Amino acid sequence: MNKENLYIVGNGFDIYHGIKSRFSDFKNYLLSTNPSLYKLVKEYVLVGENWSDLEQALGDLDGETILDHASLFLESYSADDWHDRYNHDYQYEIDKIVEGLSANLKTRFTEWVAQIYIPKLVEAKGQPLSINRNAKYFSFNYTSTLSMIYQVPKNNILFIHGEAGNPNQEIVLGHTWKPSISQKDNFADADMDPRIIEGNEIINGYFKSTFKNVESIIKANQPFFASLHGVTNIYVLGHSLSPVDIDYFKEIIKNIDINRVHWKISFFGNDELDRHRATIAELGVNECNVVFCELKRF
Repeated sequence: MNKENLYIVGNGFDIYHGIKSRFSDFKNYLLSTNPSLYKLVKEYVLVGENWSDLEQALGDLDGETILDHASLFLESYSADDWHDRYNHDYQYEIDKIVEGLSANLKTRFTEWVAQIYIPKLVEAKGQPLSINRNAKYFSFNYTSTLSMIYQVPKNNILFIHGEAGNPNQEIVLGHTWKPSISQKDNFADADMDPRIIEGNEIINGYFKSTFKNVESIIKANQPFFASLHGVTNIYVLGHSLSPVDIDYFKEIIKNIDINRVHWKISFFGNDELDRHRATIAELGVNECNVVFCELKRF
């Protein structure tokens, strides 16, 4: 393996090759395979029209709307037709929504990435890129594009968020809002309805279950990061350098000689170029060591 070159691969790399791996493609998949779950996302997750910010939006769950909906099932204790199930109906409605937007959404997402079609080199769109198949690869993608199109050995690739179809790897999907502080105040007084307290706890549990624990992922992959000390060239292919993944870049920088490494970073449009320049500056990388170019010019 060539230890001097590191490729960091994002979803723009797959998109360049004509692969339908956008979150908007997942949106269409969900709409056709599970319209009820699609409706839950549209109703309670503050996601944009094309779902490009889905992961971030998972941390902005509209919990108040969920609680308002569930309040229809919060029967008064003095109801003439009181039944024992009324002790749980409110919590059940909240849990049903939360389960859909956490475990069920993750299951559908895992199914979707496993069925994404990866073309062979002769079928792929875009001119083939000049990349070193023997280098180290740090992939944010779930797909086998590097192996299928460029014959990069799987042993050279770290799938930091899991590899589609690999039963030994869990697909990672989630927000990076730290769930250490509850969205709802559960410091209840003695008069608060216990059903409301339990409902708030279910909402809080959602944020914990959909949290992408980057710190834990980095810790689990320390051998890879520690192996980067000899890297002299870093190529970023189709990654947005978004805040949701920035801690990985910080960890990479910790393990390299920042003054010696040269970077080549792809961008899509002038807006992204401006964002990349700002992010690189925040990471402490001297722009004199960076070349920005469109992916097709790599």
